[in-house]
Amino acid sequence: MLEGSVHWVQELKALTDHYKPEIAQTILSGLVFLFYAVLSRRIAPFIYRTIAASMLKEEMNRRAMVVFHILLFMLLVVVLSIIWGIDIKGLLVLASSMIAVVGVALFAAWSLLSNITAFFILLGQNAFAQGKKVKIVDGSNAIEGRIEEVNLFSTVLRKDSGDLVVYPNNLIVSRPVIVRDCQRSDKPERFVVRMKKRGS
Repeated sequence: MLEGSVHWVQELKALTDHYKPEIAQTILSGLVFLFYAVLSRRIAPFIYRTIAASMLKEEMNRRAMVVFHILLFMLLVVVLSIIWGIDIKGLLVLASSMIAVVGVALFAAWSLLSNITAFFILLGQNAFAQGKKVKIVDGSNAIEGRIEEVNLFSTVLRKDSGDLVVYPNNLIVSRPVIVRDCQRSDKPERFVVRMKKRGS
């Protein structure tokens, strides 16, 4: 695999040496756009089906897809900037500064990123679906409720008392979670015993 990667890099270098830099950059940009289109058409439906299987609200599905396309577009911009030799250090510093400012204004920047990452992890868990009753164990304390909604940063649980509990996604991923079986019946099962008649 390593030899194949080295060979691919050598082919790209030979391409840039053979053609003018502008032509090589245009060809590479076209390949990147093609890869972006294929990735968007192939991966996006798979992610949508995975999210839909979690039985969350349609609004949550749309939000997840919007975040996915934004991240994919940002990756496209970074790759194209590298191909065309654009200095992106200034943009990275600006983006980091904006994230830091927003993080200080709201809460820590690492918490923002970890909650978003945990959001996608929870979407891929079929056991953690809307309507499921879960119990989150946090040391000696525990919170039990039914999942009402999974947002980008938090999950809303409805307790038996009717109160709503907003729990951060990153804490749910890092804590033991007990999923209750909502379809299990509390009624005792009925057993029928058939007696064989004598002489038969």
